Amino acid sequence: MIAEHENPAAHLYRALGREIVARDDEARFYEQRGNRWLRNMLITRGAKPFLTFQNNFPEIDYVTYDDRHGQELADWLNLVLATVDIALVDAAAPLQIVKWTAELTRPHLHTFLIEPESLAERDELSEEAVRMFRGLCLSEPDATRFSGFESHQYVISLGPSTFDAGANGNAARYLESTAGSLVDRMVRAVDETLLDLERDDTQHESSPE
Repeated sequence: MIAEHENPAAHLYRALGREIVARDDEARFYEQRGNRWLRNMLITRGAKPFLTFQNNFPEIDYVTYDDRHGQELADWLNLVLATVDIALVDAAAPLQIVKWTAELTRPHLHTFLIEPESLAERDELSEEAVRMFRGLCLSEPDATRFSGFESHQYVISLGPSTFDAGANGNAARYLESTAGSLVDRMVRAVDETLLDLERDDTQHESSPE
């Protein structure tokens, strides 16, 4: 989120945060403290990008977290996700974060695995873990990377992983359009799931004992 240099994902996540807040919802982003993008940023530019981010995106709630493992990680994630409706996870996040979030998917917690760039090679990420997510968000040219997941409940295309930044704000418009489309698709997926749950509950209540 903070270190945008050579990290296109940061720009997409900022656009997502702004889009979500504009819809009167809350957006909170968690980033591992001391990850390689933050370390490189601090070495080359110091702490100034933190202040720039806070000034440019005051509406986005940004939190860093310490590295956790095992039961401590599970307890922390349970607490973080207890009041969340939708959780987005970058596949480049620490592997245990990705796996535990997938396993915590439940009827009223909708989890999406997102790759804003070309899909990272995470061979250690099992198909079973990926299937636990409610949906996958893939860069269009790389959709074949998970070609075995056609049966996945929701597969959302982020559009091309490369685009003409050019003049006249093409990059900004692309990010705004992508963020808006992604939020629309996720909300639609959540609504469809909740309707299915309500339908199942109604059928269960009306069925004879």
